[in-house]
Amino acid sequence: MYKISFFLTMLLFISPVGYAADLLDIYNRSLDFNNELKIKNNDHKISEELYNQTASTIFPEVSIIANTEENNINKYVGPGSTKDYTSETASLKITQPLLRLYFFDELNKANSKIDKSRINVNNFKKDLLIKSTDLYFTLINLKNNYRANFIKTEMMSKKLDNAKKLYQNGYITNIELNRYKNSFSLADVELEISRNQLELAKQDVYMFTGKDILEIHNLNHMIGIPISNYDVESLTSTAMVTFDNIKIAMLDVDISKNEIESNKSKHFPTIDLTATYDYSDVRGGARFGVTTRESNTVGLTLNFPIYQGGYQNSKISEAKYKYQNAKLNLDQLRRSVRRDINDKINTHNLLKKVILVKRDKYNDSNENYKTMISGYKKGIYSDIDLKESEYNLIIAKNELISSTLEYMSTDLSIKKYSSELSIRHIEDINKMLVW
Repeated sequence: MYKISFFLTMLLFISPVGYAADLLDIYNRSLDFNNELKIKNNDHKISEELYNQTASTIFPEVSIIANTEENNINKYVGPGSTKDYTSETASLKITQPLLRLYFFDELNKANSKIDKSRINVNNFKKDLLIKSTDLYFTLINLKNNYRANFIKTEMMSKKLDNAKKLYQNGYITNIELNRYKNSFSLADVELEISRNQLELAKQDVYMFTGKDILEIHNLNHMIGIPISNYDVESLTSTAMVTFDNIKIAMLDVDISKNEIESNKSKHFPTIDLTATYDYSDVRGGARFGVTTRESNTVGLTLNFPIYQGGYQNSKISEAKYKYQNAKLNLDQLRRSVRRDINDKINTHNLLKKVILVKRDKYNDSNENYKTMISGYKKGIYSDIDLKESEYNLIIAKNELISSTLEYMSTDLSIKKYSSELSIRHIEDINKMLVW
């Protein structure tokens, strides 16, 4: 009984289904465990704290200084007398900034940084959608490739066994036999390579999500996928306004512009309202006895910068160069986006045609395989012919699946340019995947 329980327990732990994951699992795990996303979330929190720090500069500064001293007189020469004494002092100071012309520019800059970091987080989550899909599709393709290589190895093994019999009976030479041996060895190596590639892809998923994965879905190659059509000019026009990377580059322009204005404003004077309260108490035998004093002051402090060694002028020049670079980066990004949209839509349209060709090839291979099965049962074809036909069918199926996955991945990338990309799209893809 113990052995049976142990066996069932081992089956539970090693079962692939226990570690199975669909596309949504990969994406949801990435939201929880992806370190890059955590860093970007922290960057957003940092930008909020920077805003709070900037906003706090208009609030009053309050400081209290308290001091107590004990004075020991070891030697005194002169009229009168003196003894050791203690003194206690306290000072309360309040400074209320009244005029800081650069404050609003700094506040606008800090607010733009918050917007930029927020868009960065949302943009990265969209990247996670695409990255999750690409990683999952890579796993599907590599798993299918491994299965095809496994069948190919079986086929080459059968051919080698048959060649050995033919060689023993004198029907083929050792040259032909060696050719079959080399073909089998090469197929076996290709099988090992495909296994290693599959394991490496699983490690990529582990790095991406922090979770291991053993079993995945495959694409239902018989299902009809939705076909999308895009207009290059319309999508490009939309992307120039809604594409997250464009928004971030535009915010960089705003940030650098506010930095120029802020540095210019630091040439102007600042005005502070100050109020102080001072208290002192001297006890214990000073020459003039016990003394206690309290005083209050209220005033305005005007600080007019006159000369800083060219520091502020240099800061203004630096900010201007940053502003120019931000505008150049925005312009270059717009050019790049236009080119990428053209390229992706052309690829998208081409893949539609490729899918139709691959589907026809798969249907032909499927009909050939059915014919081969029928002929094998009647003794017309050998088991080697049947295995080769099965291999050709698997290759045709894998090519159809690979082209379809590439089409869907390209479609997701295009949707990101119009800011339409959301989790709903990978939910739709997930419905097309089967165990």
